[in-house]
Amino acid sequence: MGCLISKHQEEQKTRVNEEDKAIAQIKITRDQVKNYLKKLESTIAQLKSAIKECVKNKQKDKALLVLRKQKFLEKNLETGRGELLNLEGQIASIENAQIQKNVYEALKQGNEFLKNINKQLTVEDVNKLMEETAEAIEYQQEVGRALAQQGIQEDDTDLLQQLDELDAVEALEVDLPSVPQQEPVKKHKDKHKVKKQEPVVVLQE
Repeated sequence: MGCLISKHQEEQKTRVNEEDKAIAQIKITRDQVKNYLKKLESTIAQLKSAIKECVKNKQKDKALLVLRKQKFLEKNLETGRGELLNLEGQIASIENAQIQKNVYEALKQGNEFLKNINKQLTVEDVNKLMEETAEAIEYQQEVGRALAQQGIQEDDTDLLQQLDELDAVEALEVDLPSVPQQEPVKKHKDKHKVKKQEPVVVLQE
């Protein structure tokens, strides 16, 4: 199995290299045509100047010969421009085809990946998992409710005990005599007591 995969990858790599070489060769040819067209344009411009000089110098035969050469090169220029347009169109088509191929390969790999996932994950497995999850959630809710009820019972017991203690304290306070709210008025004794006056005896002469 591993040998088959390796062989397939090797063939694919070789095919990619051949495609890259083909595209590179077409681009080289395109560049060569561009350079050729530039030379033609430059030569035609020189011929036009030469024709003007011949006409100026009354060299009609020479001017006619140069004009024929100019027309011939202009035809070659037109033909070369058409070839260049074809080459550029072919390059654009190849690059577009490569993009489409890459998109196809990506979609193909994604589809295979989804198929593998679907094989591992069936609808029955999902439904079973959802049921188990729902049961687990329901169980946790029941446990929570049970713990909550138990907590309420314990809290009630503590509260009842506190009420009993408060009731006992209240009973003790009722049996004890009430403490007067106001302080008793204290009688202050005079430090300087009034001495009893003895009767004064008057002596008669």
